[in-house]
Amino acid sequence: MSVLEEINAASRRRAEKIRLPAKEPQRSSLNFAEALRRKTALPQLIAELKRRSPSAGVLKDECSVAETIRIYEPYAAAISILTEPENFHGSIEDLSEARKLTRIPLLRKDFILTESQILEARHAGADSFLLIVASLQDDELKEFTERGRALGMEPLVEALTEEDLDRALSLGAKIVGINNRNLHTLEIDLTRAESLAKKIPQTLRNKLVLVAESGYSNRDELLALPHYFDAVLMGSTLMQASNGAQKIHEIFG
Repeated sequence: MSVLEEINAASRRRAEKIRLPAKEPQRSSLNFAEALRRKTALPQLIAELKRRSPSAGVLKDECSVAETIRIYEPYAAAISILTEPENFHGSIEDLSEARKLTRIPLLRKDFILTESQILEARHAGADSFLLIVASLQDDELKEFTERGRALGMEPLVEALTEEDLDRALSLGAKIVGINNRNLHTLEIDLTRAESLAKKIPQTLRNKLVLVAESGYSNRDELLALPHYFDAVLMGSTLMQASNGAQKIHEIFG
């Protein structure tokens, strides 16, 4: 199996053990999509709490949610909380804690394969969640998107290939992420996001919230992104920095 397939298999096993409250979670009152709309020369920042990754290993295992929120909050339009435990050392408890500490929109970053994971995300305070097109069938993408919207959670729909992108657009995704990282091999190609985005018709591209993901490490790279990218998701660069606050200020200050 590829890396993505292995992680998905583990995610499905964990999802089977989820026990949800009987009561339906309240709708999110925060507009994740609008928070990401580009407002300056730089794309908006989705800053990610990521302690570990399968490609880089440990990034910053001993980091608290509170300290990470303190560093990210002055600069981030939204914060991504990785909740996958086995490969990224995250937890749903990290998301719940982050919700108590900030009113910035929160993204649950995980390998979402079931409705129960969406409901769990909302109960923990998420305002959006990740859907990886390569992991899901069209009927699942449609069902999970509609379920999220009913809870006020517009999902971030992630494409890895042109086929993924076509599927996301045909199903009416409003927030589209293009990942420079191949999740099957973990290799990064920093040209992927821009080259795939160019294939989106301009009239449609102008309506989307478009997010570039993975591999960015400095201000010049972000300034070079076409202006139709509203936001960039950054995790490893910020987590690996010896001084996270200084690094984020160098890029976004």
